[in-house]
Amino acid sequence: MTDNHSYKIFIKYLLSYIILLLLPITLIAMLVYSFFVSQLEEEVIAGNLNTLDNMRESMDEQLGRIEDTTRQMLIEDNSLYPYRISEQWGYKAWGITRELKRYQRMSPFIHEIWVYFKSDPAVFTSSGVYSLPMISNQIYQFEDWPASSMITDLQESRTASLLSPGYDEKSDERYLRMIQPMFPNQAKPYGTIVYLINERSIHQLMSTYEKAEGSMWIFDQNNQLVTSIAKEGSPSRLALSKLITEGNHAPYQEITLEGTNYYLFLMESKQSGWKYASLLPIHVVMDKVNHAQNWLTYGIIAILIVGGGIIYVSMRSNYRPIHLLRKESHRLFPQKMKSLNELETVRYTLTSLANQNKDLDNRVKNHSSAVKKQMVFALLKGEIQSLSEITEYDSNIVELTDEAQTQVIIIETAEHVHSMNNHTVQEMEQSYPGPHPILGIEHFETGRYVFLLLIQETITDDTPACMDQFQERLHELLGGTVTLGVGTRTLVSESPRSYLEAQTAMDYRFIQGVNRVIRYHDIPMSFNHQESYPHAEMESLQRAVRKGKMDKIQSALSNITDFIRQKQVPLIIARSLCYDIIRSVNEIWIGLGMSEQHSAQYPDIFVLERLETIDEFEQLIQSISQDLSLAFERLNKETSAKEPASRSLNLITQYIEEHFDQCEFSLQGMSETFGMALPNLSQLFKEQTGQTPLEYVTELRMKKAQHLLTTTLKPLSSVAEEVGYYNVSSFIRRFKQLNDMTPGEYRNRAGATTLENNQISTAKSKP
Repeated sequence: MTDNHSYKIFIKYLLSYIILLLLPITLIAMLVYSFFVSQLEEEVIAGNLNTLDNMRESMDEQLGRIEDTTRQMLIEDNSLYPYRISEQWGYKAWGITRELKRYQRMSPFIHEIWVYFKSDPAVFTSSGVYSLPMISNQIYQFEDWPASSMITDLQESRTASLLSPGYDEKSDERYLRMIQPMFPNQAKPYGTIVYLINERSIHQLMSTYEKAEGSMWIFDQNNQLVTSIAKEGSPSRLALSKLITEGNHAPYQEITLEGTNYYLFLMESKQSGWKYASLLPIHVVMDKVNHAQNWLTYGIIAILIVGGGIIYVSMRSNYRPIHLLRKESHRLFPQKMKSLNELETVRYTLTSLANQNKDLDNRVKNHSSAVKKQMVFALLKGEIQSLSEITEYDSNIVELTDEAQTQVIIIETAEHVHSMNNHTVQEMEQSYPGPHPILGIEHFETGRYVFLLLIQETITDDTPACMDQFQERLHELLGGTVTLGVGTRTLVSESPRSYLEAQTAMDYRFIQGVNRVIRYHDIPMSFNHQESYPHAEMESLQRAVRKGKMDKIQSALSNITDFIRQKQVPLIIARSLCYDIIRSVNEIWIGLGMSEQHSAQYPDIFVLERLETIDEFEQLIQSISQDLSLAFERLNKETSAKEPASRSLNLITQYIEEHFDQCEFSLQGMSETFGMALPNLSQLFKEQTGQTPLEYVTELRMKKAQHLLTTTLKPLSSVAEEVGYYNVSSFIRRFKQLNDMTPGEYRNRAGATTLENNQISTAKSKP
């Protein structure tokens, strides 16, 4: 591209940008001088009328609730009904007060409800029962409603009336009083209902809609002022009341009161006849109009001057970099840039790179979120046996050793809190004050979350204090009730048990209350764990499942469920028992080499949580056990032709001893080698030796591992491979389960002396 050609493109774009700048500025100028003032005034009027209408709807709703309350009190079959009122004074007072409390709760706008029956010496209220002298002199003392007038209104009122908010010296509050005779159409009403409404409640509602520069007024159907919120300098109540009474009732008009011009907005309720008015000084609106008009004019001039200069300078300074960028883009995208000019090239390059970056970022974020959720579910289901296995999901999530522990926290929020807040689980995780990593997911129940605390033993902190602070932060974050159910610290493999404990602690909120931290170990336990656990029945069930005997399975399950029902064991014992049964069945599947084929049927901790009765659980285990029995029969039929007439246990043992330390060794492969079904081979081996083949293989592997750890300095990865483990994490986990210490600890404690002696002997044997 020549310089001359580049100059033409520069001029073309410069002129086009200046024209594009002039067009909207010209249009804006025309709109400002032609329509801006009138449009702004219309917006002010429409906005104030809409605000006033919203205020009217809110007050109509509250007044409607009071009317509904009166109607229900007089019509419904309740303790206020004349034929339901007890003859005994105590029952009568208790029943009426209880009903009034119930109706008072139905409308939070009502401070208190009075009911006076003309045949009684006392007034029944939603807070108690008082004699006429007591309620008029001791409980309340109104400046504008003396005791004599109050008693007269209660005894002789025949029509509904409204008393403007009056000051009560006892409570230092102002109350609006609505007096309603019971069945006013009767010749002689038999009682009177009085509603006390705190003026502060009305003001709070009005403050929601009140304009900062204006004032708001409420009048009843008789044009009597109910209450108002008026700014300093607003017209007097008398002047406005006179205007409302004598003037027209147009929704909008301009008026002059006490020498000041106002916009008067007036709205009348068809439901109650109340009138709602707001006053807005005209000069406030016009000042804004003039101010906006002046600034807009200055802005147009400034845009013309500054914009034109910026366009010229930026075109001069930026054109060459764009030209260079086009060359670089040709190098990156040689097939895409041949027909594009400089600006199109920049646009295409930036868009392509931005889309690629956005796509990559979304994939990373989605992968991270999905991995974390999958990992937490795996921990709670018991599929992860050590924290080192977490690296199989994502090595960047946590960095913990196998000595770490887990602790499950279940968080429950009130239903209205959950529906109103938009905070994410990540924000809740960030609220945890302790040093330990915490992972959270949403529970399948609305308003619940499950958090998993990964505790490193080398880090010490005050975990109970952290939990309390965590609850306080969540309460502040979510803006409502937050209850924490906390399980105990457990090994990684026992995370499901901690989940059950946290669930039990959460259920205990019925006793301890909500909006607090409920720890499982703080729940009082008045039972003996050993007496509350049917060990013999569990062993019988495991034997029956292993042999596939459905009659014995049903008998053992029946004994366990009868034990639970008869002993009335605590909830955590029943849940733990069900969890142990599930885990036992799963271990049998694994021992038979059929866990992958039936993993979808394996019930996890969440399935157990959703079971509502012990009968459902019994049916579930029977179904799984029946599938296990059918699997036994199918394997027997498939391998019956291959089974030899006589089997030698010595040959099986010899085969295991020759192949146990090979990573490719499997029990299924061994059963195929001997032409036997794996269940039959396992049963034969255990009947003869008292061990399952898997237990015998593990024992040989651990003995060889102990020997290698105490006689060599080979790394753990090499030791694991030499004893038949592909994954060093699986080797470490299994070694710790059987020896109560990690391979490294075993080498340090037991192998140091042996290794030192071997090295000394080797040194002495050298010439």
